[in-house]
Amino acid sequence: MSFFKKVLSSVGIGAAKIDAVLEHHQAAPGDELTGVIKVVGGSVAQEINKIDLDVVCNYTVEVETENDDVVTEVREYTLARFVLDEKFTIESEQHKEFPFVLELSEDTPLTVGHSKTWLETNLDIDMALDKSDKDYVHVVPNTLQQAVIDTLGSLGFKLYEADCEGIDSMSFAKLPFVQELEFKTIGGQFHGHFDEVEVVFFNRGEQLEIIFEIDRKARGLVGFFKEAMDLDESKARLLISFDDLPHLADMINHLLEQHC
Repeated sequence: MSFFKKVLSSVGIGAAKIDAVLEHHQAAPGDELTGVIKVVGGSVAQEINKIDLDVVCNYTVEVETENDDVVTEVREYTLARFVLDEKFTIESEQHKEFPFVLELSEDTPLTVGHSKTWLETNLDIDMALDKSDKDYVHVVPNTLQQAVIDTLGSLGFKLYEADCEGIDSMSFAKLPFVQELEFKTIGGQFHGHFDEVEVVFFNRGEQLEIIFEIDRKARGLVGFFKEAMDLDESKARLLISFDDLPHLADMINHLLEQHC
């Protein structure tokens, strides 16, 4: 029976299981994720080579096919990794726990729209299947990001879509993608002036860099042709700190007024 159990565990039946239990499932970029990795032995003793704990997110890229068609491909990117790189043996039905602390990267995208972030825990066991665990993390805006979102809301903008899109190259971006937050006007002084405003955040320690892409609403024949030729989009940059929060509305309002 013992030999039969070993054969089954080698294909994942009755093998050891792993589960990463987070202390909190909600965090902002730059926060720490804390929890424990729980390993439960299977029907026989098994040697664990190592444990990997990855923070992973998804993003999309446009790929040209052999037929010159353009399709959207979903990819994954590992933002951070915690490795317990030491071998140990987990006995049959034995329980082991390993605490972990993992810093959530400043570049972690917010959990909005199609953007997802999760913990992927892998138990490295020779020949074993069914050895991973996946736990989603709800990434919320940090203080500066939330202040920008709230300020845009007070100016009549509503966040309606967000996505992480792949980029070929960008000197100020550390990742192979950027997260675009798309806002539509639903009221206020800019309603009727802009089709949408797209915002990209770059956390810079105690500062937040904001890239605005402003899509002006086409008006008249000239506006129609500008829109058709993509000449109606303007880009602007703003760098803010906590000292700017009391007058952030005036700063963003002034920036947008320059593009009306």
